[in-house]
Amino acid sequence: MTVRQFVKRVFLCAAILAVFHGPADAETGWQPETRVDMGASVYDFRWTEYSDSGRRLLEETGPLYGLDADVTSLGRRFGWQGGAGAFLGEVDYDGQTWSGTPVKTDVLYVGGAFYGDGVVCFRPVPELLLKSFAGLGVQTWLRDLDDTQTAAGVPVQGAQEFWGCLYGRLGAGFRFGFLTDYELFASAGVKLPVYARNEADFNLSGSSRAGLEPEMTVSGFGDVGLRWRRVGIKITYDALRFDRSDSVSSGNYNLYQPESEADVYRLEVFWSFGK
Repeated sequence: MTVRQFVKRVFLCAAILAVFHGPADAETGWQPETRVDMGASVYDFRWTEYSDSGRRLLEETGPLYGLDADVTSLGRRFGWQGGAGAFLGEVDYDGQTWSGTPVKTDVLYVGGAFYGDGVVCFRPVPELLLKSFAGLGVQTWLRDLDDTQTAAGVPVQGAQEFWGCLYGRLGAGFRFGFLTDYELFASAGVKLPVYARNEADFNLSGSSRAGLEPEMTVSGFGDVGLRWRRVGIKITYDALRFDRSDSVSSGNYNLYQPESEADVYRLEVFWSFGK
């Protein structure tokens, strides 16, 4: 299946959900429950790259900080959900030069994400909502490594990478109201690879910017949270997995993106508007 075919099928599913959502709920007099969550978050971020033999080449760890917005509109049987977020922060780099000499530096991350899903709802009892969802997600970020030097004082230039990836989303979740003012909720799912690209500038003499296409693989995500009246707290896990890219010729060099992994744990405090 091509990228275009995949995108068309996802949007077709979303359109079908939208068509049935309105009439089905209108017939029963059900008013969609629409809620907007606005929050601030702190990330525990980890980025790791591996050689072809599986040896760790580098690891980046540290906090990132973000702003997030999530919207849900759920009817009796169908609905939709979507959201966007932005993040910023500087993390620690523990890796090596092209020749294998150990080196440490700082890495600036700036980026954002967006998702949109069609939702199927099941309400076995008034206090409990079960849901399944499918849709699309996009993540993009700048990875900017500072200039540094080796332990022997040899200067090492930094690098800039502009990443972007498009993926399908498939998952399920629930929310459960109790004690009048409380709500427990959780969801989990997988990211299905569509396309990923890294526009990299390694600041190498005789090399221009390289367009690398690491192959994104299936990865997971999930969250669990508690809401009290309008205030809530949520813990999220989010992963990205990329296989090694093909080598590309850039001036005097053959460049590639190694096997790479991102693991992010996020703590968010948010305020809810709507039902």
